Amino acid sequence: MRNTLAMYLAIFAGVMLLGAGVTGAATWQTIRNFVLALLGDHWALVLLFQALLVIASLGGIAVIFGGALIGLGRTSVGKLFILLGTGVGLLGLLIAIALPGLQQGSTALALGTGTGVVGVLLSIAARTIAK
Repeated sequence: MRNTLAMYLAIFAGVMLLGAGVTGAATWQTIRNFVLALLGDHWALVLLFQALLVIASLGGIAVIFGGALIGLGRTSVGKLFILLGTGVGLLGLLIAIALPGLQQGSTALALGTGTGVVGVLLSIAARTIAK
């Protein structure tokens, strides 16, 4: 029952993310740059992050695919695809909400349009609900 609800939430979130054009690529690119600067430009790390960036650049498609995987019983892999597609988890969402207010005194979200924000929230809910 929980995974069925998580599947539908993820699929709906993925459609919303597609409509808003939200992907997780920028977040994963930032993480890639940080890790490569810290650990060096090793070919295995570059290859790993290239694969992650390909999935993350799909955005809503990756979230929809993750929801389908959750529906098929592949919960862990489905949750990973959802995380890669949105680029943020709960902690990342809280940071994205707090940073604009701390830096500029603005209350605007750093996640894009309202549709994109709702899509990210639903994808986080889907990942949380899935067991």
